[in-house]
Amino acid sequence: MIVLVCWLALSAGCAQWSKENTATEEFLPKLKKPPDTVVVETVLVRYPKAKSKDFARVWDTVDETYFGIESRQALDRNGVRMGLLIGELPQVIREQIAITSHDQANDVLEHAGLAADADNKTRRLQCRAGRRKELFVRRELGEPLTVLTNLNGEAQGEVYERAVVLFDLRAFPKGNKQVLIKLTPEIQHGETKHSYVSSDFGVRPEARRERKTWPELAIETNLSPGQIFVMSGTTPSKALGKAFFSTRTADQTDENVILLLRVLETQVDELFAPETVVQAQAAAEN
Repeated sequence: MIVLVCWLALSAGCAQWSKENTATEEFLPKLKKPPDTVVVETVLVRYPKAKSKDFARVWDTVDETYFGIESRQALDRNGVRMGLLIGELPQVIREQIAITSHDQANDVLEHAGLAADADNKTRRLQCRAGRRKELFVRRELGEPLTVLTNLNGEAQGEVYERAVVLFDLRAFPKGNKQVLIKLTPEIQHGETKHSYVSSDFGVRPEARRERKTWPELAIETNLSPGQIFVMSGTTPSKALGKAFFSTRTADQTDENVILLLRVLETQVDELFAPETVVQAQAAAEN
């Protein structure tokens, strides 16, 4: 599969795919990553409502049947759509990323990530096996956020103050270079509270806000390096998908948001280093 070279080449604020300045590398040894490390790359692509046709065309190149029918139906009831990208990054996404690149270079708010509550900068996350990483979708909202869900045929609705919209991201490296990615929807809200947390290293203070998660709607997918996972809201927007994949810009226009995620690197190879598989599995269990 052809990986998305255009993604990072066009995205402002992204890690560059060209050769980096290696002057310091001549003097500083490279840090060795732990064997259970997985590097995940993500980007949010925003589509104005005026480009609803382009937004819909994205799904022409996405294999939604990669996921089981029951999982897709449960997510559809909650306004979420997902699949694996087929082939190279489609033109309709490349064009929107090119526009974003231009805007980030010429618009102060875009450059600062303040043009909308969902910014479109590429992020590279180093994940240890089974450990939590926060994948932010929308930064803290100034207005209350109403979230509707439909779980087991029961409709529910809640309102969250000062909501931050994100996914609890966990990566589990497997053999043959594959990685199990798990994404659990989460909203952090309310005032920050201070508490103490116990661990194997003692007791430490922690400042955190209330968390609401939806484990029933957690998404799991096996990815090989280069494969691109796609997730967004349904059309029309509704329920959890509307809360996660709709954004309001600084000029008060509404946009749809698409999340692209791929595994950039994994240390685990069952064929050539089976011991790393064992180490990664042990790390994930701990």
